[in-house]
Amino acid sequence: MNFVRPSETLDRYASVAALIAASDGERPVQCLRPQGLKAAANAFLSGFPGETMFAVKCNAHPAVLKTLAEAGISSWDVASETEIAAAHAVSPDGTLYFHHPVKTPQSIRNAYERWGVRHFVVDCLNELSKVLENTGADAFITVRLSVPQDYAVYDLSTKFGATVPQATAVLAAAHGAGRKVGVSFHVGSQCLAPDSYSKGMRMALDAGNAARVHLSYINVGGGFPGYYATTSCVPLETYFEHIAEARRTLGIADDTTLMCEPGRALVYNAGSLLTRVLLVKDEAVYLNDGIFGGFAEVYWGGAALTLRYTLHGREDAAQEETRPYLIYGPTCDGNDKLPYRIELPISIKEGDWIEFHQLGAYGREMSTTYNGLGANRLVAIDEDPPVFG
Repeated sequence: MNFVRPSETLDRYASVAALIAASDGERPVQCLRPQGLKAAANAFLSGFPGETMFAVKCNAHPAVLKTLAEAGISSWDVASETEIAAAHAVSPDGTLYFHHPVKTPQSIRNAYERWGVRHFVVDCLNELSKVLENTGADAFITVRLSVPQDYAVYDLSTKFGATVPQATAVLAAAHGAGRKVGVSFHVGSQCLAPDSYSKGMRMALDAGNAARVHLSYINVGGGFPGYYATTSCVPLETYFEHIAEARRTLGIADDTTLMCEPGRALVYNAGSLLTRVLLVKDEAVYLNDGIFGGFAEVYWGGAALTLRYTLHGREDAAQEETRPYLIYGPTCDGNDKLPYRIELPISIKEGDWIEFHQLGAYGREMSTTYNGLGANRLVAIDEDPPVFG
């Protein structure tokens, strides 16, 4: 299998204003602020009470992965051989965790033999059998639990994950086959309740104790929030403190490594989407990107992922009267619109530039080129991400 990857080298601009000056506005442009990535990586590496890996699915562009690697991230949560190749290319000495609970035998063999993967997730005995048959005795087995999804925007407990009794059986079987074992869980994407993590940690410990096995690690997964315009929850540091306190109160063994696999929280604030107004018609504004492009995740997340935005080049509009506008994308599909209205000056007009912030997570990965449209260019912006109060 060949893996074609875009270049790690991006066109660079000192600011979004400089990008606009050099752009014709025909296509939307995805923007990456590398210093924002580095700051987020440092927050996890210095604050989380254990090891941090990056969930590659969230933004697999090589420039993103390379920047995170340079910032100190050396562990990678991967879900396919394509993601394995992408992470390995920028972090050849890093540790790869094949965390998709459903894999083909060939992908397991390739991961183990070609890429040196030694960590595999399963959530049932059938998947365990596949991993045991296609790896050696040095492969670790992680059993994924299904845990309560409290106050999360996306419930990730229905498709994957074992109950505590099921996980107990899988842990015992893996241990009986001579493998070192661990437990992972995911509290749901954009989780707004820190105590969800302690509940999962308790369940992981219960499964390990019931199976009478030593847990080499407990992976609390992702779910750490991005702080969008409508997000109301405690700071990220409070999540870390809560997890550290849960470890102490639960009495998790000192030689059990605590891990996390953030995606959104590492990259959301470092990415944005620069769009241009194609048409203003009554109460609607039509942009050159929409839900089939860089706004794909916003469509699913709705008001919980309300984006902040900047109207560029219209400083004169700051004091103008505004109104809430429907925002349509450029495709011929009638569903191509944001799930909420945004407030814009009543003088908004064709040719105006609107930059939507906090789209570093999933915006690029979920976008399509439906109708031959959408953002297919990523550039680096040297200025820091905006600070929102």
